[in-house]
Parts: sequence; C-alpha cells; structure tokens
Amino acid sequence: MRKILLTLVTLLCTSVFFAQDKGEFDFTASLHNQWYWRGYAVGPDPIIAAQASFKYKGLEVGTWNGYGLAGIWKDVDTYISYSNSGFTISLWDIFNYSDYTASPGYAGYGNHTQANYFHLGEGTRHFLDLSVGYAVPKTGLSFFLATIVGGRDRNSDGSQTYSSYFKTSYNFSLENNVTVTPYVSYGFALNSDNGGTFWQWTDKAVADAKDSGFNEIGINISKPIKITDTYSVKASAGAVASPINHTMTGLLGVTLF
Repeated sequence: MRKILLTLVTLLCTSVFFAQDKGEFDFTASLHNQWYWRGYAVGPDPIIAAQASFKYKGLEVGTWNGYGLAGIWKDVDTYISYSNSGFTISLWDIFNYSDYTASPGYAGYGNHTQANYFHLGEGTRHFLDLSVGYAVPKTGLSFFLATIVGGRDRNSDGSQTYSSYFKTSYNFSLENNVTVTPYVSYGFALNSDNGGTFWQWTDKAVADAKDSGFNEIGINISKPIKITDTYSVKASAGAVASPINHTMTGLLGVTLF
C-alpha cells in the first residue's frame, strides 16, 4: 500500500515537472443533490465538488475533492491516468474523512474527521482504485472495469477483498443538445471471505452478503443551459436503482465551469 502510494505521488510530481511547459492546467466545479458512487449514496446531502488537473497529451494528473454542505461528507482524492485510442487506464487514491454521526441514518459509519491522512496501514481511510475504460470509436458505447487493489477493502483476516466493478453505458443525442445515457453496472469480489463486497452498504445488503450482483441500473439526461450570452452550465438529472442495495435514488447535478 505504502509503495503504491509513493509511486503514485512520484508519478504525479514527475509528470508535472517535466511537462509543465507543454501541457495545460484545468479545473472544474459542480453541485450535486448528493454524492452517489457505484451503487450507494456515500454523501447523503447536497455537495460541492472540484477537480483540478494537469494534462499533457494523453497523460492527466490531478485531484478531486468533495464537501457536503451539511458538513457530513468529506473526500479528497489524487489520481493519474493515461488515454490513447479510446482506452483509459487510471489509478486513484481515495480518502474519505466524513463525519457520518451527524446524520442519524448514517451514524453507524462513524466519525472519521480525525483520520490520519498519512496512516497507510491497518485501519487506513485510503483505498486505491485501479481502472481501465474503453470508449468504442464512432459510437456512444463505453465500458469500464475497476478493482480496489489496496487500502480499506479488506477481509476479517486483513487480506484484500479486491472488490471489482464493471459498467457499460451508451449515450445518444436528441434535439436541443439533450444527451441521454442509460447504464448498468455489476459488482463482484475476487477474494471475499464472507460473500460481501465494498459496494454493499444498506443493512439488508450487508446481511445478505452477496459476493456479486447488479450495482446499478440507471439513466442520466443532460443538456447545456444558457445563463448569459457568454456563460452556460451543464445540468444533468436521472434515476438509478441498485438491486444489490435494494434502493432507488434520484440524482441532480450542475457543472458550474
């Protein structure tokens, strides 16, 4: 875990240092009614999120962070990715330091605001997510596969569960610049000792402890909304069912810039 994180940090620093005169920096900000991630609502209240990145040809390094407006959910991530010919490979270090005790429905997940960012051993709040994606050229079809390869996705004996996630989506355009994206995802574990995966969070899902199942069946609709002659935002809305968690969730988001 420590070696992987040190490698990630080294790649981040080296990439920016050698390519800063030819690449470009960028950042975005967005608002969401909640943060929904791979089949469950990890941020139960409205949040604001920001992403800052450096891009050089197919290489991208950056950070993503989110903050719940109710002060419950807090998350900061670093990542590195490379894209070429429709393929993208990424490694994310995800650090969640939320205070779930501030919400009665989530209190059992604890208060992690005092978590030590530099603690990488047993009990760490970090986890490392390795993924590969492929966007089929000249179509709206895409595939995505990710596995948690380190950190807090562990069995009772301390071994990695290697929870994995496979998603396929298809987007198509309608009139007035509307984009529709139906999607479906499936979660499974490569090494689970109790039948569970990282993606199960409701009491019933945890009790069922299935080692695989459909994480999501959903649809998203997005379009740009003109605010002034020179400024537009991208708004999106949708609904997603999580069969493995027995939930149905409505989603709303606005990318401010």
